[in-house]
Amino acid sequence: MLAIECINLTKRFGGLTAVDHINFEVKRNEILGLLGPNGAGKTTIIRMLTTVIPPTEGTAIILGFDVQKEPTKVKEKIGVMLQNTALERFSPVYDNLDIYGRIHNIPRKERKRRIEWLLSEFGLEEKRNETIRLLSGGLQKRVQVAKAFMHHPDILFLDEPTLGLDPQSRLKTWDFIKDSSREGQTVILSTNYMDEAEHLCDRVGIIDHGRVIALDRVEALKDSIGSGDIIDMNIEGDFKSLRSDILGLDYVKGVGGEASGLSIQVKSADESLVALSQYVVERGGRIKTVSVRRPTLEDVFIRLTGRTIR
Repeated sequence: MLAIECINLTKRFGGLTAVDHINFEVKRNEILGLLGPNGAGKTTIIRMLTTVIPPTEGTAIILGFDVQKEPTKVKEKIGVMLQNTALERFSPVYDNLDIYGRIHNIPRKERKRRIEWLLSEFGLEEKRNETIRLLSGGLQKRVQVAKAFMHHPDILFLDEPTLGLDPQSRLKTWDFIKDSSREGQTVILSTNYMDEAEHLCDRVGIIDHGRVIALDRVEALKDSIGSGDIIDMNIEGDFKSLRSDILGLDYVKGVGGEASGLSIQVKSADESLVALSQYVVERGGRIKTVSVRRPTLEDVFIRLTGRTIR
């Protein structure tokens, strides 16, 4: 049985189509990333899959249950951390975790053990008795993430879980996500961080203007734009003209980037770098810096959407 199946899933808000007839499947025990900029439709997809809002058209099946016809059954199978996950603002950190554990019928002894573990893992031991409303935004975010891992549902939905976290807490959250997957949990992760998607996800769906424009393994997505090297050049000069001229060279497979930085895809940097540099200089460009690397997920995103994620 599939963990999730989306069938022409669509959501409109008045005249705005936030999610536009998307179709995809998620296997059990898979970490699927939804990658896209703010406003692409990632959160709306998760809100529909978790029964928070109904689809306008189409449907989704969660472990055999229809999100519209059997929402109670769906809720029994999932855990959710939305960007605005509610915390009891006038209750202490410990009580927030304890209440959530009670809701999910975690036995008292196991609940206490798990709370102590999460407080330690996320550096919240000294804040255990502090009221949520008195915590900084970053500490509140840590509590939200810890809360998401209080129980172990079949499917865990995480909507930009590391947004606003400090680097150490971000890496800790990554570890929790990977461990959960190894223990048999399916994870749906929305993010606008390229490195997060590349590091964590078995497959990544690129979301743009409410549509899934690509969905595959990270390496397969990279291969889809062709093999070769990326030459990054920071250039002074007539940027628009240089970009257009470079794109016309027979050994150039694609050009991305903006402002004064170009990411130029070539078959082989060893064979092309000298010629490309000379070409730029001959056309009045001044090369400030140059580097060579392999294609990344960001290069795929730029090729598919024509822009970077801000």
